[in-house]
Amino acid sequence: MNKTLTQRTVILSILFGLFFCIFSYFSESHASIGNVILRGIIATIVFALLYYTLFSILNSPERKYKFGITIPICLLLAILLTAIFSAIKVGIIVGLIIGVLAGYIWEWIEKRKSGGDRQ
Repeated sequence: MNKTLTQRTVILSILFGLFFCIFSYFSESHASIGNVILRGIIATIVFALLYYTLFSILNSPERKYKFGITIPICLLLAILLTAIFSAIKVGIIVGLIIGVLAGYIWEWIEKRKSGGDRQ
């Protein structure tokens, strides 16, 4: 699973980076190719990290349930709270981070309840 996930991450990230560069280049009127390539590389790396992290988290039905509850709820609350300050982009990032942390805390609490025997 880990090898196929890594291969899929690399392929999709490269495709995403290429599309990002193409769209960025054609959407700007005076785009410098160096700037577009740098932003494309950064977008590719961020996409790869998020893709790999998300799909390595969701490797069992139990984890899909936990993170499927915590991430959307935290995203919604963070977006609503940061919309007051007109910082919705920050809300998305903060909500995603808090949602993932909440899912891991939920797993940690359940592991402590069951004595840590469960895998």
